[in-house]
Amino acid sequence: MKRQLAPLIVAFYFFLWVGGNGGAAAKNSTRVLSLCELVDNWKDYNQQEVRVRAIYVVGAEQTVLYDPACRGGEDLTYVEFRPHAKGATKKLDQLVAKRRSGWKRAWVILDGVFYGPEPFENVDPKLPESVRVPLEKSHRRYGHMDSLDTMLQVTRVVGATAVADE
Repeated sequence: MKRQLAPLIVAFYFFLWVGGNGGAAAKNSTRVLSLCELVDNWKDYNQQEVRVRAIYVVGAEQTVLYDPACRGGEDLTYVEFRPHAKGATKKLDQLVAKRRSGWKRAWVILDGVFYGPEPFENVDPKLPESVRVPLEKSHRRYGHMDSLDTMLQVTRVVGATAVADE
């Protein structure tokens, strides 16, 4: 009897493992990426659902992500919330609203669709050369005054915690 159950138990756990991982696409969306890894490998994640950990900052003109361990802590990714974003959105709002002075920020883990600095496509050949050539040599940018190379359209706030004052 035990010999007959052993293959069934192995098969049961195998199917649980496969189902829990949900294949490669689901596996990528649940793996938490650092902001550096995401931005440095933007071609691998462009227009893909990702999960990223970074510091979320609400500024006067835009919301961004940065990581103090990445590129000297510079702002790297513009943040845009999709309508009806799910998860801990209220908690995130409360954390950044609580800050009376200094930067309104919080450590976050966000799910969303990531966009990188894609080259412009279909540049109108009828444009004057002085406009057309620079466009053909440049890439898409995001945020206030096109200040950032990447963007995350947030679909879910997985978690949010306070950032230390220093």
